[in-house]
Amino acid sequence: MYLSNFDIDFVTEKSVKSGLKKLTGYRQKVQEVIKRNDSKQPEFSLAYVQNPGLYDTVEKIKKEFKSIRHLVLVGIGGSNLGTEAIHSALDSQKVKLHSLDTVSARNIERLLTELRKVKDAKKIAICVISKSGNTTETLVNASVLLGKLEQQFKKAIYKQTIFIGNPNTKFIKMGKKIGAQTITMPEVIGGRFSVTTEVGLIPLALLGYDTDAFVAGVLDATTTEFESVVAEGAVRLHQYIQKDYSHYNFFAFEMRLEKLGAWYRQLIAESLGKSQNRKNKPVTKGLLPTISTPVELHSVGQLYLSGFDGVYTDFVTFDDDSVDFVIPKKGVAKDFSKFTVQETATAIYGGVMAAYQEKNLPYRSTILDEDLTYSLGLFMAMRMLETAYVAELMDINAFDQPNVELYKTKTKKILGL
Repeated sequence: MYLSNFDIDFVTEKSVKSGLKKLTGYRQKVQEVIKRNDSKQPEFSLAYVQNPGLYDTVEKIKKEFKSIRHLVLVGIGGSNLGTEAIHSALDSQKVKLHSLDTVSARNIERLLTELRKVKDAKKIAICVISKSGNTTETLVNASVLLGKLEQQFKKAIYKQTIFIGNPNTKFIKMGKKIGAQTITMPEVIGGRFSVTTEVGLIPLALLGYDTDAFVAGVLDATTTEFESVVAEGAVRLHQYIQKDYSHYNFFAFEMRLEKLGAWYRQLIAESLGKSQNRKNKPVTKGLLPTISTPVELHSVGQLYLSGFDGVYTDFVTFDDDSVDFVIPKKGVAKDFSKFTVQETATAIYGGVMAAYQEKNLPYRSTILDEDLTYSLGLFMAMRMLETAYVAELMDINAFDQPNVELYKTKTKKILGL
């Protein structure tokens, strides 16, 4: 993984050192949570992958569902974004992933139309994920989907279904009642941090990915080498927040990383978007996360390079040397014929960096290396840890989400539930 920063003048060696000093106690706490495998702390998300029981569960599921060709993922937010991000980046065609997140009758119908072509229930796996067990979107989608598939496959479809959530919920009990497999996750780990639990690892295993490589990346994120980088990144980001930088642009420079941006958007928005700090004082500074891709270089690129205030850009890409094309000597791009497509893409990336530097616009850049599965585990765990560090510097709780429950309550009130 190749990391770089371009900071503006208020981010100095002295200011970074001061911020790191403020983080000292919390950094030590996180290391203790990892060392003791402390399942009572929310930072346990970075330690949980050490547990042998998790490995055993993943291996068991892989063996039982080795014949599948379709995976239906029913969940929303932290229940599906991590899996979608990794699947989109790795771009495997071994198993087709279908996602049901928002409530949409049209999306359900499209999925059912495709699954009607499947003749054997053993070719399908369905993961229904709800941490709380009462997520409206997930319950509605799962109920309609399973009801329709029961008509097609009879009770056999339930043997192909896995319920994942907190222990002892009505949701998990219902899964057992209908004959689905039920897998529980640690209740202390929040949904947006759950890609390192059964929530992420079970679907990834079903999709045929190397979960061991992903876990190795997660574990390395808290080693001395990478943790120090995380801490400095958190301090820099906090300094921009303090200087009223309020727009955080995740620039997925490789289109397959756009879903990774969606996962990260939820992580920082839900973790840092709080109305009060721990002292019950109003939080007046924060980040509005957005996602861009190279498609937007001719739109928001113009906006940012014009000097639009308060934007911090996070460029993320990787070198994809698995496929490339030589640009023909004859044709509309003959001036570029001594280059390949990948070389041209690299030049565009470098050109954007140079333009940002010339305009004195702050950014950071991450280039994931060739072992992409490992790199994604490392990147995602580093960002989870960094977000916790930024929250600590802001004196807010990174692990609660009190305002998310409001729309859920209002929805059920409208429905009379």
